[in-house]
Amino acid sequence: MQDCFTPVRRTTGTRQIAVIIPAHNEGKWLTATIESVLAQSRPPDRILVYANACADDTVAVAERYPVEVVESPGNEGRKAGALNRGLDIVLPGMHPGDLVMCMDGDTQVHEHLLRNAEAHFAADPLLGAVSSNHLIKRFGTLIELLQAMEYERDRRFIGRRKGRFGCMTGMAAVYRVAALRQVATRYGTVYDPKNWTEDWKLTIALKHLRWGMVRPQNCLATTVPVSDMRGLFTQRERWARGYLQTLMQFGMTRWTFIPWLKQAGLGWSILSRLVLFFLLYTTRHHLAAEWMIPVVIILTADAVNTVHKAGWRATLLALAFPVEIFYAWLVTAAIVSGYFKQLTGAGASDTWKKVRR
Repeated sequence: MQDCFTPVRRTTGTRQIAVIIPAHNEGKWLTATIESVLAQSRPPDRILVYANACADDTVAVAERYPVEVVESPGNEGRKAGALNRGLDIVLPGMHPGDLVMCMDGDTQVHEHLLRNAEAHFAADPLLGAVSSNHLIKRFGTLIELLQAMEYERDRRFIGRRKGRFGCMTGMAAVYRVAALRQVATRYGTVYDPKNWTEDWKLTIALKHLRWGMVRPQNCLATTVPVSDMRGLFTQRERWARGYLQTLMQFGMTRWTFIPWLKQAGLGWSILSRLVLFFLLYTTRHHLAAEWMIPVVIILTADAVNTVHKAGWRATLLALAFPVEIFYAWLVTAAIVSGYFKQLTGAGASDTWKKVRR
């Protein structure tokens, strides 16, 4: 294991890119992750794997490759703490215009992600962050396939918004060094160890500092999905909790007004679904009526059209409305549970979770 590091060598006029991979028991996935970074058409100048409280072979896997490895036996700050410590190592000596990609240890970045991200930063000096659009290419369980369909729909929606949407994902996102330093100066750290979803906190912080952010269609990454319903519920519960926690931390501002407004939309969505199910139940004898045929055809066509790029299995599953309705309600229930826990303080623990992300 390497325990000392030298500053990045700089060629005059060039932009340096460092990659930080916090890894907690990621030995199973880390090989593909590191190899995807090494295979970039625009290779990074530095790769740091921060092995955080690992009990598996994460360190051994990382040391097979030409990367820097730091091993930490324990970290109370979870992933956020590992990222902050990684930034403490790579940021000294970097110029404000240099870039840092933070990514998960179970994510594979597509070949041209760094090259394309660097081009976006070069085109816009006020751009502070470029997020990947995350996809799922390999799935074995029904829950994994449903996540692949969800992520594909998100990618299409973000594309229609020209990439101006949502959170800078923790799966793989590239940041301008100047933006990261400004966040650290204003808020004490880049990533908040006390936040359940440190990526949302960083996203809103960057908005308040007037940095631009984008999720372009030419910056793609593939991640490992949650494999069962319990894991999915825990994951989405945590995401929801961190989202609400972030809004509560910043309060009502110009940059949080729309997110706060969307919470009213969530309540309306839940209420409207309950009303819909009630109406479907009371009119159940008419569901086989002829007028329902064109409605079902239109809904089915839209479902298939929005997921066909996720593969033939996703296309077939899109034909089964009850399955996707159940999935949507499962995610909604996790969100409500996460909000409840955040508001009541239930389940407040800083220990590692036995669930992906």
